[in-house]
Amino acid sequence: MCDEPYGHYRADDAPAWLTILIVGHITAPVMVALAYLQMEVWIEQVIFVPAIVLLTLILLPICKGVILALLWTTKAEGSEKI
Repeated sequence: MCDEPYGHYRADDAPAWLTILIVGHITAPVMVALAYLQMEVWIEQVIFVPAIVLLTLILLPICKGVILALLWTTKAEGSEKI
């Protein structure tokens, strides 16, 4: 929206790493807490696989924006020229 070029910033694997970190910290305690209910494995898969995929798809663009904003605010130089 602000017409700032972000093409030269290299986020690399940082957004994926941050997304995995957040999704893991959200879903792991829930999975451990629900393990005491001793549900069938297929029921757990029906619940957690879509939840993990949905959380990942929602959080990945946000995490990429956070990483790019961090690179922009710290005035990190990109390796590619515009």
